[in-house]
Amino acid sequence: MEQDEKKERVIHMRVEPSLDSELRERAGRLGVSVSNLVRNILQHAFGLAEDVIKDSAQVARSARGEPEAAGPVSQRSTAPARPSRPLGWQRFTLAVNALCERCNAILPKGSEAAITVLDGPGPRPIICLPCAEEPTDAT
Repeated sequence: MEQDEKKERVIHMRVEPSLDSELRERAGRLGVSVSNLVRNILQHAFGLAEDVIKDSAQVARSARGEPEAAGPVSQRSTAPARPSRPLGWQRFTLAVNALCERCNAILPKGSEAAITVLDGPGPRPIICLPCAEEPTDAT
């Protein structure tokens, strides 16, 4: 029984033909099997996603002017006294990982993004550059 618990599990999935071709091509260039490439991608994706979520939470706290050691989210007020309207977006280079507020895209540290400029107090969401170029009802 102990030996069965140590066995790796197999996951089957369907992918588009273009993704299959890309996976095979990249695995070949890297000199690894498709299975090892997908396994490595999944293992690294979980670590990156966790880092992005942690960094995004810190960016949001900083944008709201909260101290770094703030209490649990349920004990904090995140709503401004008066809703602020976005005036526009300022491009900048991220010093931490973040998530786009609109499309949930992963924004890696060192990439360009946009921060919302408001007409008053409140959270200043970070968005990806394609989302910053899309018109919204809020502007």
